[in-house]
Amino acid sequence: MRSFLNKPLILFVTIVTFLMLTGITDPISAQQNEKVKLASGTVVALSLEKAVNSNMTEGTSVDLRVVRDVTAGETVVIKSGTLANGTITDVSSTGAVGKAGKVSIRLRSIRAVDGQEVVLKGSVDKQGEDKVVLTVILGLICLPLFLLQGGDASIPAGTELRAYVEQDYMIEVR
Repeated sequence: MRSFLNKPLILFVTIVTFLMLTGITDPISAQQNEKVKLASGTVVALSLEKAVNSNMTEGTSVDLRVVRDVTAGETVVIKSGTLANGTITDVSSTGAVGKAGKVSIRLRSIRAVDGQEVVLKGSVDKQGEDKVVLTVILGLICLPLFLLQGGDASIPAGTELRAYVEQDYMIEVR
């Protein structure tokens, strides 16, 4: 039995077992497990997919797309074109005495390259043209003939917005 187990075979089995237990034999999985830090405050440039206006309702979801790759060092952690989401948080429609419409969007979250949800902070507010002063002046002169309505607030599709990563994340990269 001693001749069956020679020293080179025992040495080979020992080395292979050690390498398998430490993960050194699998460089692909070692690369897959590499993590980089996406720091709080990192800028994410987003673009509106569809126009938003003050005639929409609060709570409506808003789709946005990443304009440029977001990197941590030299590593891409959020790819350009990735879908992000936001919500309409405040809407004021136009009013009869020249009051302008208003719409606000809160930027919510996006997915990193590893599928992890990254919470964003940021918002955008847009107000329509306010015609209160003009309405009052014309109303005093001509009475109710000039009860102008203020302008609707509108943010066109393609408008670029800035969001910021809310906290630090460890993103697994491949």
